Amino acid sequence: MSGKTQTQRALLVEAILDRKQGDHLSELSELAYVSGYHVVGKVTQNIQKSHPEYLFGKGKAKEIKGKVKELEIDVVIIENKLEINQLDNLRKMWRVEIIDRFELILEIFIRRAGTLEAITQIRLAALKKVGGSRLEDHRSVETRHKTIKKLEKKLDHIRKAKDLRRKRRVSSGFDLIAICGYTNAGKSTLMNALTKADVEVCGQMFTTLSTTTRSFESYGRKILVTDTVGFISRLPHVLMAAFYATLKEIKDADLILFLIDCYDSKDNITRKVLASMNTLTAIQAEGIPLIPVLNKIDIAENVEEKAAIVEAALRTKPILVSAKDQIHLIDIKEQILNILETFSFHIKIPNNGEGMSLVSKIHNKTRITNEVYHHNCVEMHFETNARLGLILFNLLKKSKLAIEIMNKEELENKVKMKEQELIEDTVTVIKADDGEDIFIFDLVEDSGKKSKMTDTAEKFGSITSLENND
Repeated sequence: MSGKTQTQRALLVEAILDRKQGDHLSELSELAYVSGYHVVGKVTQNIQKSHPEYLFGKGKAKEIKGKVKELEIDVVIIENKLEINQLDNLRKMWRVEIIDRFELILEIFIRRAGTLEAITQIRLAALKKVGGSRLEDHRSVETRHKTIKKLEKKLDHIRKAKDLRRKRRVSSGFDLIAICGYTNAGKSTLMNALTKADVEVCGQMFTTLSTTTRSFESYGRKILVTDTVGFISRLPHVLMAAFYATLKEIKDADLILFLIDCYDSKDNITRKVLASMNTLTAIQAEGIPLIPVLNKIDIAENVEEKAAIVEAALRTKPILVSAKDQIHLIDIKEQILNILETFSFHIKIPNNGEGMSLVSKIHNKTRITNEVYHHNCVEMHFETNARLGLILFNLLKKSKLAIEIMNKEELENKVKMKEQELIEDTVTVIKADDGEDIFIFDLVEDSGKKSKMTDTAEKFGSITSLENND
């Protein structure tokens, strides 16, 4: 951020082009508040097309100049994306600092960044902005390009380390659940309620910028939950790319808890649900099973009407909860178990050194439901999630040990059904209020994952530990 030593007075402005009526600056106002500005005025203008010199009509631009002087404005925050010449012309006319939505979000990210990865991503976003960012505009073009390459290399090393930890979790036997949703929907509060963790809860946008992973058990099933960065509408693509590694936690999940703020207005809920689904599509996570959760029912009005809006948009009835007061959390846990698929095994493993080593690893990675030690073998009944079930079935079939899979035919049929699911996908198109097409894919998993499961089978025996935290 640009070193604000005292609260700066801000004027919010927007040129509204082909958008519905309503308070278009409400979200920008909240972003400005979170960044530490004092909003003292708002100006909007409905336009048919952008003015090439000022964005606004010249008369409106002069009116805003008057507001700047009248209200003693320190900074004008513009909702729209400006061309370089428009920004230069407005600076000359208004004679005040001007920032856009992108710069405002960057300011918040800089204040909230708590990890090396987040800080590196933010610097990259500032450097890559077309026309440059005022946060990095002291650099020459040549220096900027060199710095970008250096930071990209640094970020690549960080991501490789994170990918290694992520792969360990994927092969751990834990189910992976990501909590996602629009910023300030209560994701960290829900995570704390489910896992008894102490993740920071602030009640403001973008409290979470780096992912946090914690574990809990539901009816004996081991589950890892990841709290992710909040979505926001019209997030600049360069920021989307910068936080790809963070959002990738969602893409790798077995199940998504999609949190929606029930305290919001009905119009805002519609807008935010569609914006969130668009983000899931952009990161190729739209096909992962999803549970919509309508949060803050303890303070919300017209809860049933809002639930109907969510159900119409997602074609799934939301679970109504209060994460803060821990109301109806059991409903979430039960629905999680209803959706997460289970592979049940009945096998006999030779009662020798190699066999007992495998028995020990199965104990670490699965849920044992019954176990009998015979003279020549260990008879085991156990359950796994679908991902590990596919890996383990392949491993057991290839094993040099004389392992008997007592329910082999049942498992083979289940594997065939799962593989068929991997290649069957359909698409539904939802038309947003602003006319944008939202593509929602009814896909269970990415078909590319099938070969990865086969490749991972050989690694099952070498995995002996689980890291819960990055």
